[in-house]
Amino acid sequence: MIPSILLDIAVLKPRVEMDRRELGQSLSLNVEMIEQGRPNRKGTLISPSYITIHNTSNDHPGADAAAHSRFVRDKGYYLWNGEKLYVSWHYTVDDRRVIKHLPVNEHAIHAGPANRQSIAIEICMHAENDQAAANARATRLVAALMHDLGIPAGNVVPHKHWTGKNCPVLLLSGFEAFRDEAEDIRSSIETSPLETLGEDNLVTREEKDNFGVPDQIAESAEPDDHDSHEKIAESLSEFLENERS
Repeated sequence: MIPSILLDIAVLKPRVEMDRRELGQSLSLNVEMIEQGRPNRKGTLISPSYITIHNTSNDHPGADAAAHSRFVRDKGYYLWNGEKLYVSWHYTVDDRRVIKHLPVNEHAIHAGPANRQSIAIEICMHAENDQAAANARATRLVAALMHDLGIPAGNVVPHKHWTGKNCPVLLLSGFEAFRDEAEDIRSSIETSPLETLGEDNLVTREEKDNFGVPDQIAESAEPDDHDSHEKIAESLSEFLENERS
């Protein structure tokens, strides 16, 4: 006999089955890659075993996923004492879309020691953003990546995990709930990764088949102690002003 408390839980939270194809379609994915050879696309292969979550720290009007995509593809740096410090990440998310900027098996410049072993996701927080919708879209993105790459929920971490930085600033206080929701979605997906991998270009077969060898990947030496998100926000705002002028 099933204990009554378990029956109550089952009634309150019935299992909802998720189709991986429908999940991918719900992301409204655009692929807008950083051009090969640019300073913020090293081309170094990695073996991602983590997913690192960031907020953009940019609440200025217009700082949506499309703006961040243009910035990371056309500029991709901020200035620190006159020096260009290059940055990149794999996906930007807002309330309307997900944009992919790098293959998941390539090194991004986003959180020091995380760079050689994690997929980087930036969640927008600009003034016009529906934050709840953006967070929900990011949750679905994380669930799909966990499913496609076999990344466990415990390896979905905030930027703070790597460097102590207060990021993602809007999600830190509820990060466990964010991660648990992603795991709930992942666990509801019935489709095997082999059946759907590469169909929506979120993760391609080529990317998954060409991971770097972990013990051959050099430690990342990029700095992460310059309040980079704030500097990126300033640099993006300047970039948008230049676009308008």
